[in-house]
Amino acid sequence: MKLGTMKDALPGSLAAADLVFGYSARGDGKEALGWDLGAALSPLGERAHAFDDLSALVDAVTAAAKPGDSVLVMSNGGFGGVHQKLLDALQAAVA
Repeated sequence: MKLGTMKDALPGSLAAADLVFGYSARGDGKEALGWDLGAALSPLGERAHAFDDLSALVDAVTAAAKPGDSVLVMSNGGFGGVHQKLLDALQAAVA
């Protein structure tokens, strides 16, 4: 993903998703993609949301998710512990 060689394939590969939440850290650090995630997801219209703040992404997913929804997390690393942060936030939302 960091190389951007597959960024043009993202909209097509995510077309069946009801909502898409993507993350790329700001700047040029280890987690930054080096290309514009929001622009790459723009063909999905209002169903796609790009974030450069992990807490904002977790908040947005938590606000959008409803009981019975499936949430798929794809990453090539732990990037900021998002997996556990999402689980904790979703559990708190239904409690």
